[in-house]
Amino acid sequence: MGRVKTVSIRSALAFLCFSGVSGVSQAIDFTYSGFGNITAGRVFSAAGLETGFPDNTKWQCPCYIADYSHGSVYEKRWNFAPESRFGFQGTASFTDNFSFTGQLMARHAAGDADLAVEQAFFSYNISPKFTLQVGRKRLPLFFYSDFQDVAFAYNWARVPPDVYGWPVVNYNGANLTFRDDIGGWAVKSTVYVGKEHSKEVPIAKLGDPSRVDVEWDNMYGIDLELNRDWFTARAAINKSKQRRLRLGPNGLEQFSPDPVEFGKSSPQTYSSLSLNVDRDNLVVRSEFSRVNAAPARGSYKGYLIGAGYRMGDFLPMLTVSRLNAYGSTGAPEEVDRNIGVSMRYQLSDGSALKLQLDRSRWDFLNGTDNTRKLITVSYDFTF
Repeated sequence: MGRVKTVSIRSALAFLCFSGVSGVSQAIDFTYSGFGNITAGRVFSAAGLETGFPDNTKWQCPCYIADYSHGSVYEKRWNFAPESRFGFQGTASFTDNFSFTGQLMARHAAGDADLAVEQAFFSYNISPKFTLQVGRKRLPLFFYSDFQDVAFAYNWARVPPDVYGWPVVNYNGANLTFRDDIGGWAVKSTVYVGKEHSKEVPIAKLGDPSRVDVEWDNMYGIDLELNRDWFTARAAINKSKQRRLRLGPNGLEQFSPDPVEFGKSSPQTYSSLSLNVDRDNLVVRSEFSRVNAAPARGSYKGYLIGAGYRMGDFLPMLTVSRLNAYGSTGAPEEVDRNIGVSMRYQLSDGSALKLQLDRSRWDFLNGTDNTRKLITVSYDFTF
């Protein structure tokens, strides 16, 4: 059994205080909800090069990386630990326009048990159209980023890892959200500023036994979501300055980017475009992403495209995803491809069963590659 990470005392106390405050004062309204999934998977076929990523001394590879951000790895034996998780969210409303929301997440990924305050923020409705939030939130890099942990909310066993796999998933800061109906379109847009200093990032544990911290500073971003009838589009961009620190003999030492060339940090830009269709029984999902961290750490281009057709309570889907990696000079270095066949069965309004088969291929563009096949079963629920 892995060790349980401790959350900060200040964060934990804040969450507990707002959770119990409704019993202290009848003027405060408290609501809550929960979600989770029990997921198991195993690699059932493998061919090609063993890359050492993930670390072969930690996992019994051949392996399939299901979630880079949280270090979720499947081996050749059935395992519930990599992606099973449970979340609890509560909101204390002090007035009609002022509230506090907190979210606790429990998971067991990257070989460690983890209980953390995932979100903790104040909300104030400035007007019917504008809401200001301050605190800790999910980082809205992509369409599913804000609710990636709520597996019931999407049709796959997991969001495609070729697009959703980065070291930072939260930020501390402030955001302003605008909502309105304009010309028959439901419009939502958020601008935000903040930073995140993530300690012992799980994605680094996949291939580095040392402690690695990641810092994103001077962060700001904006997203725009448009919905009309059966069509939803979302575009987003995020800019920040990043650096990575590794635990060495003299404590945490900067190792990326090169301090001589870039100083203490280097700029990076994340951008994405999502186009989704829900028309009658037809379901189409697509997202296109680009990460530009060159010349310090290269750049990436990714996409996912999936389609399915509802048949009563069943929804079969075929989804393809791809990530192209480029070096600091812009030269292609690697192409990762994944093909997934999934089946979702709606058990009730708040629960679903899923079965998914994935075939992943990493092409290192030097005449070597590896291929992994994964089977996943999952029970997703909300309450």
